[in-house]
Amino acid sequence: MNCRDIESLILAERDGVLTPTQHAALSAHVATCPACRQLRANLGEAAAFLKTDAANIAVPDADAEWRTLRTQLSSAAVKPTRKRPLAPVIWFSVPLAAAAALAIVFFVTRPAAPQSAPAQIAARVDPAGTTVSTIAYIDKDSGWLVVWSTDNDTTRSG
Repeated sequence: MNCRDIESLILAERDGVLTPTQHAALSAHVATCPACRQLRANLGEAAAFLKTDAANIAVPDADAEWRTLRTQLSSAAVKPTRKRPLAPVIWFSVPLAAAAALAIVFFVTRPAAPQSAPAQIAARVDPAGTTVSTIAYIDKDSGWLVVWSTDNDTTRSG
């Protein structure tokens, strides 16, 4: 048997599940292999430490703990419920008030719209011999070029 097989046997020995044949093979290998002997000793020390450590743990009395817990639960049920705090109302009212103040400042202090100057005629076109009247101007507020044209022919019937 090799050391890998022996490691599983060492672990099984701690659990107490080895057959007499496996136990004899384990003892023969450990007698000749120092690494496996050290592993067996380390596992023995760890098991002994866990047993002594588990023995030193104080286990509380379950009945006493249950009575303490019931007392705490019953005293918590008797306490009056508190009213809901006003904190959420304040959290929403402060930002809303600030937004309203900014809106008022914006609309009250907004400068008045400048009075638009009357449109100035940029050009007047009256071709000779026609009865068409055309006016073109540029609106100063929007920058648009506006052209009007009318036919002054009054002889047509229609």
